[in-house]
Amino acid sequence: MNRDGFLLAPAREKHLGELARLARSVEQALSSRDMFVADDADFFASVMRGQGSILAAEDRSGRLAGASVIRFPAADAADNLGRESGLEGKDLARVRHLEAVFVREDCRGRGLAARLVRRNMELTAPSGRDLSLATVWPGNLASLRLHFSLGLSIRAFAFKYGGRPRFVLLGGDGLRLGEPGMFSPSLDLDRHRALLARGLAGCAVRTQEDGRDFVVGYAAPLATCA
Repeated sequence: MNRDGFLLAPAREKHLGELARLARSVEQALSSRDMFVADDADFFASVMRGQGSILAAEDRSGRLAGASVIRFPAADAADNLGRESGLEGKDLARVRHLEAVFVREDCRGRGLAARLVRRNMELTAPSGRDLSLATVWPGNLASLRLHFSLGLSIRAFAFKYGGRPRFVLLGGDGLRLGEPGMFSPSLDLDRHRALLARGLAGCAVRTQEDGRDFVVGYAAPLATCA
């Protein structure tokens, strides 16, 4: 157990019900239902049984404090996010989805979410799934900050999960970006799509002075040496 009081270990069958309940409680507490779509126990079971990795955090009493879910989509699966990010061929077999990370309300503010995802990425690295992809609702400042800190950047935009707007983020492909030079209000979907169509990638967030909104910064890829 770490000094912060959390024990990180692969989730087990006994966690299935608790995982589903925690995910649902997080979904119901959010200010917008577009932000997060909770998965059920059957989904978590399929990930545990060979389709990825779920890393759980327990508190000192043994209760589930949070979890990181990473899934390995099949290369030919229609929902492989690599397709929406322009990946092709063998690269699609390198994709891992950072499906979700959720933390119990009373355990937030201690960096547990970032710690869970980083450790789960380390655990899944030997699988050869080294291209990390995720979807984030454009208005989710905390999630964007987390994924940018993990080395992912916004590469595409799509409507998913029943028509909800989502950024598609990718990391691990070696893309290097310059300094952000163009910005878009978080929920200006047309502006985001226009910047992505120009070949830019979203890589930073900046809060507005009034604190009611934030903007996403876009940068151009840097040239690479052959």
